[in-house]
Amino acid sequence: MDVSVIKNKTVSTRVTADISKRAKDNLAKQGLTISEYIRLSLIKAANNEVRLVSFLDSPEALAAKKEAEAGQVETIGSLSDFEDWIDKLDEN
Repeated sequence: MDVSVIKNKTVSTRVTADISKRAKDNLAKQGLTISEYIRLSLIKAANNEVRLVSFLDSPEALAAKKEAEAGQVETIGSLSDFEDWIDKLDEN
């Protein structure tokens, strides 16, 4: 009996040309294409076999957290200033 899995979902992402080329070159050294690597990565994620990196545990983030908890913070603008800055980023 022929059991085949129909793959009917396409997942895409956008990266710079440089990232794509470097990834392609490095993966080729291991005998993989970008598509194969992404497929294998998604299978591992689906099976809960990946360890996600928490940037909140970096030394810089932990130092910032300690400063905030000690009240050693400086206000550099309002929430409105931040929202204006975000809006300007979205325009670009």
